[in-house]
Amino acid sequence: MMELVKRHLFLAILIGAVVVLSLAAGLSPYLLWTSPGGGERALLRSTLGRAKELLEGTIYTDSLVAEMAKQVDLRKKQYVDVMEYIRKRGADRQPLVANLFPVSTDINLRHSFKAEYDAALAGFMKRLRAVPPPSTEERRGEPGVPTPAADVPEGLMHVHPQVTFFRPDWVDRQEAPILDLCRLGQENIWLQEDLVGVIEEMCKALVDPNKKRVTLADSPIKELVEIRIGAEYAVLAGSRMPSGTGRYRTAERSGGRPPTLTGLTSDPGFYLVLPFRLVVIIEDRYVGELLRRLKGTESFLTIDAWRAKFITDGSFERGREMMALQRDVYGPQGVVRLELTGESLVFQLPGGRVTTPLRAAPVEPTPKPAEAPETPG
Repeated sequence: MMELVKRHLFLAILIGAVVVLSLAAGLSPYLLWTSPGGGERALLRSTLGRAKELLEGTIYTDSLVAEMAKQVDLRKKQYVDVMEYIRKRGADRQPLVANLFPVSTDINLRHSFKAEYDAALAGFMKRLRAVPPPSTEERRGEPGVPTPAADVPEGLMHVHPQVTFFRPDWVDRQEAPILDLCRLGQENIWLQEDLVGVIEEMCKALVDPNKKRVTLADSPIKELVEIRIGAEYAVLAGSRMPSGTGRYRTAERSGGRPPTLTGLTSDPGFYLVLPFRLVVIIEDRYVGELLRRLKGTESFLTIDAWRAKFITDGSFERGREMMALQRDVYGPQGVVRLELTGESLVFQLPGGRVTTPLRAAPVEPTPKPAEAPETPG
């Protein structure tokens, strides 16, 4: 009997010990996390451990701090170098009329500016080796009948002298324009000069220089249809692009959305964002090349949007969208009407562009002479 009791007592004690140990193992995490401040103490211990590792590690060393200081100085120098580069490029720009900017009051110089504006547009025609389009009175060839080689004009592209380039109406007025209009006109010429320069260099690179007689069929760009400058023009025709007003992109952002792909808005006193629209007839295989060259210039040009529309024989039958009389004048390659919108930055750095008005130096107050002390009479 006693032996049975001992045996059962041992089993009872063993079972009790197992239950106690199990309860302790199960309740200890619970008591640890639910006890007052238990979680905070664990987090504090972890934070202290990490802080000790950082202090004893090699992150905040004297050599690293010195290297970071060098990087800061390098970035400052790079910023100064970029500003000087921009300022120098602006200072190298030559105006159409000498001594007119920034604040001349000579009315004769402003009259001369109108003539020089038209002369600059004529110069663009020569640089592009462009020819005017055939007149509307000329007979169209029969659809599908190739134009005789003798009737194809010699030149790299069609450009309309009165329509293609951006030409303000004040150029035709009898009175002299005010100086601010001349300043805007000079910006027009410089921007068009940048665009014409890109097209000119592209044609030089892709047209055989040894060919004596070149026509539109030899050129990658068949027509320079138009250049328009200003926020109200920088919209793809028939698209749902938000159109701006005025000349520059303002600093306002409607609905919190940047008005351009780049998000650039004018920062008066530093730079103004001048939008433009360019339309050309180009071989479809060279669309990417033109976009690359426009974005790759050092004239601070940015492309926002573009659209290409294929041109067929039917395009000539439906209306006078192109300057050429027949599709075959463009040559055998696929041709598209390429419309693109973009931006140019007009920097206003002191000592940069000659058109930038001089900033008045701060006037130091003139000290009043000290009054002589009164002497008793």
